[in-house]
Order: sequence, then structure tokens, then C-alpha cells
Amino acid sequence: MRFFRNKYLVPVWTILRIWLGYQWIVPAIEKLKDPTWVGSQSGVAITGFLKGALAKATGDHPSVQLWYARFVESVALPNVGVFTYVVPAGELLVGISLILGAFTIAGLIGGAFMNLNYLLAGTTSTNPILYTAAIILMAAGANAYKIGIDQLIVSFWKKKYGKQ
Repeated sequence: MRFFRNKYLVPVWTILRIWLGYQWIVPAIEKLKDPTWVGSQSGVAITGFLKGALAKATGDHPSVQLWYARFVESVALPNVGVFTYVVPAGELLVGISLILGAFTIAGLIGGAFMNLNYLLAGTTSTNPILYTAAIILMAAGANAYKIGIDQLIVSFWKKKYGKQ
């Protein structure tokens, strides 16, 4: 754990954090611009993604577990209109959080949670890489946001409410 908390690695964690934030902002913007994603009554793009996940829940060696397929069937598909907004908004918020270093830990947890859901839905793509980067940055702890808005907030908080 000492490796992650090394103060000399702060620039490395900052670069990784900003890169990870960029990886979230790009697909969020693409989804927000795509008329088959946001604003589509039927949620064409997300419906296709979710039905693809259901198709991967069958056969001898399914890549989507039955319990997750049941979640997709009973929660995600019936509420596809909500998910068409929640997914890109979540991706955008995670990206902004990580790039600015604001509410960094919350952004990392949110991003890791979304990556986990994409993986559970049977899509690999860059999700394992992004998930691993989030876990590494969580292990870095405060060093992940030493260069960012969180550091300013922590400094202010300590000054105002810290031991005197």
C-alpha cells in the first residue's frame, strides 16, 4: 500500500485520473448527441444493448448471469426511458469529477459501479481497463486528488474546522 501513497507518484495518479475522466466524458457526449440514445421514446440504443445482454444469458456457458438477466428484464427494460438519461448523465458526472479532481472518490466509485454493470451485461471492451484504473486510484487515496479541487476543499475544511 505504501507504493500507492508515495507522494512522488502524485503526478502519475493525476495523469491517470484525468485520462480516466476523459474516457468517461467522450462516450457520455456521444450518447447525449445520439438521437437513438437520449430523447428516444423507445430508447433504441439502450434497448438493443439490454436485449443483447439478455441474449448472452442463455446457453451452456452464459456470459451474463441469470440474476443479472432478471434485473435487466424486470428493472432496466421497463424503465428504459429513465436509463436513457441516467447512463449518459452518470458518465458525464464521473468524467467531470475525475478531470477536475472534485468529489474524486465518489466519481471513482460511480465509474467502477458503471463498469461493473457493463461487465455484468456481458460487454468487455475497455471496461476491465477502466475498472482497474479506478481501483488503482482508489488505492492511491488522497494522492489521487492532491492536484485537484478536492485538495482545495480539504485544505479549506481543515483551516476552518480543524484543530486550533
